[in-house]
Amino acid sequence: MARVKPLKKIRQVGEAALLLLAFITIPFFPRCVVLGLAKGLGDLGRVCSPSLRRLGRANLDLAFGASRSDADKVKILRESFRIFALVMLDLFWFAAFTRRRLERLVTFDESIRHYHASRPALIVTGHFGNWEVMGQSSVMLGAPIVSVATPLRNPVAEALMARFRRRTGQEIERRAGAVKAMLTVLRRGGRIAILLDQNTLPHEGGVFVNFFGLPVPVSRAAATLARHTRAAVVIAHSLVGPGGTYRIFTQPPLQLGEVEDAEATQAIVARLEALIREHPGHWLWMYKRWKYVPVGVARERYPYYARAAPGEG
Repeated sequence: MARVKPLKKIRQVGEAALLLLAFITIPFFPRCVVLGLAKGLGDLGRVCSPSLRRLGRANLDLAFGASRSDADKVKILRESFRIFALVMLDLFWFAAFTRRRLERLVTFDESIRHYHASRPALIVTGHFGNWEVMGQSSVMLGAPIVSVATPLRNPVAEALMARFRRRTGQEIERRAGAVKAMLTVLRRGGRIAILLDQNTLPHEGGVFVNFFGLPVPVSRAAATLARHTRAAVVIAHSLVGPGGTYRIFTQPPLQLGEVEDAEATQAIVARLEALIREHPGHWLWMYKRWKYVPVGVARERYPYYARAAPGEG
């Protein structure tokens, strides 16, 4: 077993201590304080992190070009920073009085019938709105989901986060090696939740599909699992409302059947793109989504941070 370097161990202990402090203190803040902090921290992060601001702006320019004004893009990026700050704070705030707070602040749109009607189902979402609250709220529907998550590098922090996520009955499977567990859940008629807006290269099980006009690598897990289990694919998302409330929506299910993985993944991603176009401020623009350039596509079409995909030449 590899030994943890002293400096890394000290950093991990510090991170875990800060995380524990947040779990102890933030849940007892009034909701108005949490909202004020989210706004302030979001604005602070945007102003004090020129690298993230540049990254978000480059992504917005790629996605919308001249169809959105500079003022619109500034507004979208500001909202994205603030909502992300709220998501992070709410990880801790909902750790206490969890069920009571969920019942008070989370409502379900009439479209949630698509969730109830689909079993087995792959619930697909992205870093949009508050994806963590959606997982916690599934127990309120009487049908909790199994979520797939990438573990944190800090084992103590990961243990704390896993414990919190399981408080409402949500089950968590680690991303690495989760396929067998997911197949078991779906074949029993259960529901799996997957975040599908992350870079997953072909050698990791991904496929390049079109997203805002350019190919990006996306996991083919949802398409593959749907094909093997006949599970419906349901796109779900939450919108942030007044007073830090959340409303959860689902789209009509995709029945992909025997469609090839690339085509099925493209159909799923197209729905996510349409959702982001409709509510752009709810998506996390500060992520290197267009990081990899596949062979045969001009590098100049991609943002400044992009590079050739490994193995693509």
